[in-house]
Amino acid sequence: MPALSDLQTSASIPFFPALPRNSSFTDVSDPDKIKRIRHFAGGEVMFRQGEQPQGVFIVRRGTVKLYMTSSKGRVVILRIARPGEMLGLAASLSGEPCIAAAEALEDTEVSYVEREEFIAYLKHNPEAALSVAQQACSNYKNACRQVSLLGSCRSASERVAQFLLSWTAPMPGLTHEEISQAAGTTRETVTRTLADFRRKGWASLASSKLTIQNPEALEKLVA
Repeated sequence: MPALSDLQTSASIPFFPALPRNSSFTDVSDPDKIKRIRHFAGGEVMFRQGEQPQGVFIVRRGTVKLYMTSSKGRVVILRIARPGEMLGLAASLSGEPCIAAAEALEDTEVSYVEREEFIAYLKHNPEAALSVAQQACSNYKNACRQVSLLGSCRSASERVAQFLLSWTAPMPGLTHEEISQAAGTTRETVTRTLADFRRKGWASLASSKLTIQNPEALEKLVA
């Protein structure tokens, strides 16, 4: 019986092989019967902040930004999800509205299980339920770490440097505005800071391709 622990590590490990959308859910011990493959174009919203949870998504291909919007309209990007990461987990487990929205940054393929079927699967598979609980704890720790890092950075340039250092894989389509939303600063500050880093020979960003020439200088800035 497949365990959900197999689902978290790599997009090369399938999350419930594909089924037609009209397939019937007959056996919660068989994950092949409850999974769907869904595709999202770049810029397409997967789920919205404040809406009731639909289910869980695991990124198979592409990248997704998770973000929150304040009552005043300020957007904060919480993280960029890459292949192998699970989305919508907390809301699906709690049944409470989604605290964040998810938007595909590029053409993205995900594995998807509706909430009711996901919960039923976990009830019948203790090993999978434990794995999901561990994933939820990991997500919480990562969120706390992100808040701590942003809070410990005294200047906007430090926050931009911290974000660049965390940019360990290609992230297509990120604009200066989106970087500012992830770093907790303004677009103008990001543009000015990136120009300063490029002039100093520390890092450069062109056509969404990041090159860090002097990681030691960036690490010293945020230390």
